[in-house]
Amino acid sequence: MKIAIVAAEAAPHAKAGGLADVIGSLPGALKVAGEEPSLVVPGYASIKENVETAPVIRDVPMRFGAGVERFSVLRASDPHGVPMYLIDHPGFFERRGIYGENGKDYPDNIRRFVFFGRAAAIVSAEVVAPDILHAHDWHSAAAPIAMRADNGLRPRFKNALSVFTIHNLAFQGISKREDFALLNLEAAYNSVDYLEFYNHLNLMKGAIVLCDGASTVSPTYAQEITTDPELGFGLEGVIRDKGANFVGILNGADYDEWNPAKDREIAATYTAAKPGGKRKCTRALRDSLGLPNREDWPVVGMVTRMTGQKGVDLLKDALDAVMRLDLQLVMLVSGDAVLEKFFKDAELRYPEKLRAIIEFNNTTAHRIQAGSDALLMPSRFEPCGLTQMYALRYGTAPVVRSTGGLRDTVSEFDPAAGTGNGFAFDKFEAAEMVAALSRMVAIFRERADWRALMANCFASDFSWERAARQYVEWFTRLRKARGLS
Repeated sequence: MKIAIVAAEAAPHAKAGGLADVIGSLPGALKVAGEEPSLVVPGYASIKENVETAPVIRDVPMRFGAGVERFSVLRASDPHGVPMYLIDHPGFFERRGIYGENGKDYPDNIRRFVFFGRAAAIVSAEVVAPDILHAHDWHSAAAPIAMRADNGLRPRFKNALSVFTIHNLAFQGISKREDFALLNLEAAYNSVDYLEFYNHLNLMKGAIVLCDGASTVSPTYAQEITTDPELGFGLEGVIRDKGANFVGILNGADYDEWNPAKDREIAATYTAAKPGGKRKCTRALRDSLGLPNREDWPVVGMVTRMTGQKGVDLLKDALDAVMRLDLQLVMLVSGDAVLEKFFKDAELRYPEKLRAIIEFNNTTAHRIQAGSDALLMPSRFEPCGLTQMYALRYGTAPVVRSTGGLRDTVSEFDPAAGTGNGFAFDKFEAAEMVAALSRMVAIFRERADWRALMANCFASDFSWERAARQYVEWFTRLRKARGLS
């Protein structure tokens, strides 16, 4: 199958979050599975400055609201040799950051990404001629919308499927209803049956309604967003209406980048069979941060955005209780300025136990994964999560709230049975998180049990090859249901 993957991010050169990691890995995994993927992304300066490009189409006019916008198409290759087509519009995409800078979104993001999605649909039809158009999150939602609702494009996709993957339902591309004009569609689509949402435009809703199949990034999150109004963010009924055409497929982890056996960023490499290098990584991490080398205390890492979704506020409420445990906490975090200040101030109160590094640094993220004994992810909700998958690969036991993809990847360690690969708590409560950390500390003291736990972590397999197979099987089922096999 020829698959046009449409997304606003793609690692390594256009990254704001986990979406980039997915789009950096999925095309290559689909290629290994025998399919023919292509990638359609915005022509950010960060990509054009780092990869070789060649023009494919120049100066394409596209009606855009009351005016006309023009774009060109450049061809490059992603790190796996997959064709990558860049929508080149300097006015929209040659800016610092992807969605904004200095912690603020660009005020014209709706215009930018409606333009991108519509242009991506044109490029997919003109250049790729796909069997599947696979769009990701609201920034790409205009592609499946145009594919099915634009009278000029619809006939060109009559033998193709549109699928749409929700990575985080909390962000839907909602704007004022008048922005519907940017799509240049018949007025009938500006209704509650399609894109209207409480008298606003909702791009994600339109994509879910109009696509042939919708998915999200873990089975548990798929169940949560169709049954829990707090997690469905008003779209739970719309998603339920997709019936069997809505599925949850767990993301994979990039084991080429996240692999302690060949990681060049860490103090010493190691494997499941020869894990001794991990202790060197722990000592190096402590030394770099000026923490005392207490071998009887586990190092707990945390690598996350500093937001309420990620449970950093829960940790704030419980910090004194956590610091009373025999552990050290190393945080690589950034985001909320109030939370940043709280944890930097807390370092002064707990100089032997706490370090908060307020930035995102990929090298430091690798060193924390390798040097930590456990990884804390107390998320309020988590569609999939990749950080816990990376931790498992490094023999680092996740301590997680059991929600979304965290529930699907981390299970409570049972020392008697020798099963489980981490520690989990159900309720979003400080006491439950502290109890899970206490269980982790107790197991850490029992060295034989801890070695068994580490072995289970190393054995956990969440490869992209598995995820790609599931996507291919789903695409095949959808095509058969449409009579396109």
